[in-house]
Amino acid sequence: MSNWTSITVDNLKAAGYGDIVDGARTEATGGVDPVVQEIADAVARVRRAVATGNSLDANESKVPNSLLGVTVRLALYGLMRRIRFALSEDQRNKERDDISDLKRIADNKLRVELPDDNGGSGEMQRGNVVAAVNVPRRETGRGRQSGL
Repeated sequence: MSNWTSITVDNLKAAGYGDIVDGARTEATGGVDPVVQEIADAVARVRRAVATGNSLDANESKVPNSLLGVTVRLALYGLMRRIRFALSEDQRNKERDDISDLKRIADNKLRVELPDDNGGSGEMQRGNVVAAVNVPRRETGRGRQSGL
């Protein structure tokens, strides 16, 4: 069984919000599918939080299974706002909890499962360190003032 999974429209519908998905698509104008866009935004947000202290899966559409529900809710709540559907008090509280969890992950207070196909970490990669050769030693403090 894989540790990371991709979010699809079916995940949103399986969460019991098929009417929201259909409503967002009905109200959409232009060539961009708002459901696919909200899923991509939610996945990117979760992956940004995970990237600070965890390895990311090479597949950019995958999120850790432990954050599947968080990602689905972020996408759904984004769609609900898009079609001006008010969030209930419970949904607002859950969204606050989800964002708090993502902040804790971003602050390296929580770890997630290892990716199926390790794409590396989201941190900046370090290059090779080159030692300086035949360079005079840099003096600081009192040693620097000896010639003055």
